[in-house]
Amino acid sequence: MKRATKYLLVGVFTMVAGLAGQPGGPMVVTANAAVVEVQGFGASYGEWAARWWEWALSIPAAQNPILDQTGANCEQGQVGNVWFLAGTFGGSATRDCTIPSGKPLFLPLINNLGFSPTGNDTVIALRLLAADLINNVDTLTCTLDGAPCAANLFAFRAQSPIFEAIVRPGGLVAPKFYDPMVADGYWLLLVPLDTGAHVLEFGATTNNGFSTSVTYNLNVL
Repeated sequence: MKRATKYLLVGVFTMVAGLAGQPGGPMVVTANAAVVEVQGFGASYGEWAARWWEWALSIPAAQNPILDQTGANCEQGQVGNVWFLAGTFGGSATRDCTIPSGKPLFLPLINNLGFSPTGNDTVIALRLLAADLINNVDTLTCTLDGAPCAANLFAFRAQSPIFEAIVRPGGLVAPKFYDPMVADGYWLLLVPLDTGAHVLEFGATTNNGFSTSVTYNLNVL
């Protein structure tokens, strides 16, 4: 925490808002996973980042997929047309997760959330705080069934628009209405996987010692 401004670090998905713009043009496609264009499944990467955080912050800590080491909570809050995968608050996790067929996957390699519990910071200040972690990323990884998810993962940085969230008692942060919030990070939106078993691994490290990694053993039905 800095002054009155908090920011959550969440490994594969880390909370921070930054200054980077949306990646432009079509994304890279590989044989195993197609990373969709910026306007994918009805929203930009930045808009999906905001929705991802609204999802993460809506779930109590006891059932939150970010804190889950086994994958038992991977279905929590999954109500939209895109399935959200979580990272960690640092360190590693191996999770088993069953996903319905036809669901694209949205996940953070690493991201950060900027927000102020007192409302005294400007949006620019929050974006600078959020970007601080993401600016120090030196390694990104993502493989699906052993093959790279994309040729250049550093092309997938995106910042969210301003958004808000209600955190209830027992949540990841103190319960209250948070406005404004902003997010920044490296994200991937993968097209629906074929039915059957898949292994998805992703994560990141920074030059100041933070690291996160997650292995998902996925069963698509």
